Amino acid sequence: MEKRIAERLTECRKKAGYSQEELADAIGVSRQAVSKWERCESSPDTDNLIQLARLYHISLDELVNGDDAPEVGEAAIKSETTSLEEKPDYVWEDDGMTVEIKEDAITVKNEDGEEKVYDKAAWKRKKAKEKRINVTVSSVFAILAVVAYLLIGFYVERGWECAWPIFLLIPFVASLVEFCFYKRLAVIAFPCLVVAIYCFVGMAYWLWHPTWAMFIAIPAYYLIAGNVDRATRSHDYEAIDDAYNKKSGKNGRP
Repeated sequence: MEKRIAERLTECRKKAGYSQEELADAIGVSRQAVSKWERCESSPDTDNLIQLARLYHISLDELVNGDDAPEVGEAAIKSETTSLEEKPDYVWEDDGMTVEIKEDAITVKNEDGEEKVYDKAAWKRKKAKEKRINVTVSSVFAILAVVAYLLIGFYVERGWECAWPIFLLIPFVASLVEFCFYKRLAVIAFPCLVVAIYCFVGMAYWLWHPTWAMFIAIPAYYLIAGNVDRATRSHDYEAIDDAYNKKSGKNGRP
């Protein structure tokens, strides 16, 4: 790829207000791929170029050859002007969050009124990939947990009694997959980890007291996680999930 195009991609991303990681999430690629494009080590394919042009609200010619990058400093400001031209298919509001689902994009406004635009097609691909990997990882870990439990039960004294908390780690591992995709600390099944450790330590070493104090860490964790998620805007994904569930008539998050 020409160095001029790589510089153009970097310029457009920065003027649109995206970090490399945020852009990668928006179009469904890895951060390393975006970095390689901008270092002129590889080229985005046609589909990625189309998504980038759509995300920046410019033509492909402007993206690759244009002299003027997007004239906005934040993707949120850009979405505010385009929302007047494109009427949302669905609008969801709750607890200070507003989600507008449009034909090609999803706009999320947080409690402070700041907006951010996500590519709709990339979002759906990301959700499908996360669910597929989540099911695979959960299934494999569940099988390994059963095998480990049987081996410990047969070959370790009091193994049947002490090893069963390993099954509590199955939802914890599944939640780590979702965290890796969306960087939301609040999705981690932290209580499952705490209960598993407490039960194992209690039954193996009879330290029920004072290890019960570790349960105090659960509300503290979610208080911190919620604040971090809001600060990094990773809770936008939760709002988008809620909006799609409400639109489809579901009550809970998938």
